Amino acid sequence: MMSLDLTPGKLRVKVGGGNGGHNGLRSIDPQLGLDYKRVRLGIGHPGKEFVTHHVLGDFAKADQDWLEPMLDAIAENIGLLLRDDDAGFMNKIAVATRPDASPKPAPKAQSHIRQARAAKPTTLIPSTGPMASMLKNSSNPTNVGC
Repeated sequence: MMSLDLTPGKLRVKVGGGNGGHNGLRSIDPQLGLDYKRVRLGIGHPGKEFVTHHVLGDFAKADQDWLEPMLDAIAENIGLLLRDDDAGFMNKIAVATRPDASPKPAPKAQSHIRQARAAKPTTLIPSTGPMASMLKNSSNPTNVGC
């Protein structure tokens, strides 16, 4: 079912609850009771005056960017939902529909120390003035303890 309360492209699985003004759910409730599984597909809220057209109209062309991958992911992973793995189903959909769903290349192997170390110093070391001469002298081991 479409949900105005969810951001466009978000999906949630919910068991039970009221019909929230949804006429389709209102007609299902007497037949099944209230404790059935609902897959909520976020379409966003357009503002009070545009709700009817937004809910009953076609999806905008711009929505195809998230709608097609989501519907494909739902079709591929519906078995998880049927096996009552709601969390696994939602996770698979979220991973498949995240904006950057392309796999990232593995980083070059580095030691944990090198990974944590900044590539370059984050602060500039002064080249002139009293601090500069003090820092210059501290890097020379013969001046230690002076």
